[in-house]
Amino acid sequence: MRKFENHVQKVKNDCLKEVARYAFMGTLSSSYKKIPYSVSPGSDPQYRCCVFHERAITSERVKMAMGGSPDNPHMIEVLDSACDQCPVNRYVVTETCRGCIAHRCIGQCPVDAITIKNGRATIDYDKCIECGKCKESCPYNAIADVMRPCKRECPTGAIEIDSRKKAVINYDLCISCGSCVYQCPFGAIQEKSEITAVIEVLMQKEKPIYAMLAPAFAAQFEYIDLGKVITGIKHLGFKDVIEVALGADLVILHEGAELVQNKAKGKVLTSSCCPGFVNYIDLKYPYLKEHVSHTVSPMIATSRLIKAIDPDAVVVFVGPCIAKKTEKLKSYDTDFVLTFEELAAMMDSQELNLETLEPSPMNNASQFGRRFASAGGVGSAIKKHLENQGVVELAIESFDGIADCDKALKLLKFNRFKGDFIEGMACKGGLNKRAFYYA
Repeated sequence: MRKFENHVQKVKNDCLKEVARYAFMGTLSSSYKKIPYSVSPGSDPQYRCCVFHERAITSERVKMAMGGSPDNPHMIEVLDSACDQCPVNRYVVTETCRGCIAHRCIGQCPVDAITIKNGRATIDYDKCIECGKCKESCPYNAIADVMRPCKRECPTGAIEIDSRKKAVINYDLCISCGSCVYQCPFGAIQEKSEITAVIEVLMQKEKPIYAMLAPAFAAQFEYIDLGKVITGIKHLGFKDVIEVALGADLVILHEGAELVQNKAKGKVLTSSCCPGFVNYIDLKYPYLKEHVSHTVSPMIATSRLIKAIDPDAVVVFVGPCIAKKTEKLKSYDTDFVLTFEELAAMMDSQELNLETLEPSPMNNASQFGRRFASAGGVGSAIKKHLENQGVVELAIESFDGIADCDKALKLLKFNRFKGDFIEGMACKGGLNKRAFYYA
């Protein structure tokens, strides 16, 4: 039986499931306004101040599930009505303050924002510049840093706070890694969905449509026989289901050869499979783009393979990575990108009982390709392949999370990186760590 990782995932699933249900019925355009009432049917709120607020938020979620605002070309948006519960002021004096006579917090504050009132330190937030020196200087650790989770987790500082004290995204700094989406405890930041567009193609039945499952597939659906999930996907109308790990096997061959060539030239190569990592290089280190592998990602490789076999094919990538949606925009090879939670919502909308289905076979990729979603999976696969080819003198290093990747890129910038290959993964722990539900 499936259960959600957290309540935010359930709330999103409830909305996506209703959108998918009406889309399969062909009545979404006339019925989408009913969804806020079916998701929040009673007079009592489930998780907000009132049912009317909940319905307002659901209306925004429905809009995102239907493709989002056409006026905003970016993939991730802040849901205005949902962003209203986080603490606004970053540094807060707690009950631990002893009102000591040293007053180090006052002495370290560069803008005189701290005074002593009623025996305790008090912060004047009109003056505070959130430098953190008061927190660092307090001997009792009495000043807490309550930075918003979305802002804290954004690796590029793209989350800003506007005059209304709501989060906004500076798209000039955004790499579409999805960290803000995953970390917001209120689900106030969401990515646009192509779920309705995919269902429309399925219902038209004019072209064969293929589902391509990312290597993280097994980790996402570990609560059930994976073969039964494949059968469930076919019941939705997909002609076939292909492992993207098959494309990963092709990437291993091509990127391995590219790595050997670069080493002969004395040039460091970086991986190109993680779009968040590649976007980060584009943003922070554009002069290092020449080091990025020219090998396409497994998603693109698998798309090209399917279309080479079936020129009429429509291909849908399904994975845990929001950044893949931005990668798709840069290539015409993949037609649509869905997340695993969107796929699950489609199956839920059709009330598919996966346990009762006969399992379908899925044996079209190697174990090396299937490990691409894990941190270090790309590098270890390429290393093993090259060792089998007799190439052993290669230094391949993997970096886990943007902060770790940044250290490697700084070394590369100053020609101090000692290895031959940098495998960068924007998500700490790899995409296998981004599960939406567990058994």
